[in-house]
Amino acid sequence: MTVVVLPLAACHARSTAAPLLTSLSPVQVNVAGGSAGTLTLRGRGFDSLNTVHFGALRIPGVPRTNDSVMQFAVPIDDTFLPGRGPAPVQPLAGGRYDVRIEARGGVSNALPVTLTTGGVR
Repeated sequence: MTVVVLPLAACHARSTAAPLLTSLSPVQVNVAGGSAGTLTLRGRGFDSLNTVHFGALRIPGVPRTNDSVMQFAVPIDDTFLPGRGPAPVQPLAGGRYDVRIEARGGVSNALPVTLTTGGVR
């Protein structure tokens, strides 16, 4: 009987490169009225579960749709702000927010999305 020993790397080839964002849509989201919809991210290097950095917010456990697409609900408040404590939830201000993806390989480049607060309040 011949026994072949393979190095662990030969069994599980995976990239450790940081994820790369190539686009996001929409690039402008209206958060008036308490609902903002879904943001779609395209790129590569996503894990099965990722952390989305949305400005200072950290949204953990976001799954990928497939190897090159992720979707998540646009945050409308500071629920995912690290260290926010028991203070009441505050709505996000309008303006530009950089979006990044954190996966096992590191943190991606940033792409901007703009939140607007126009409309009926």
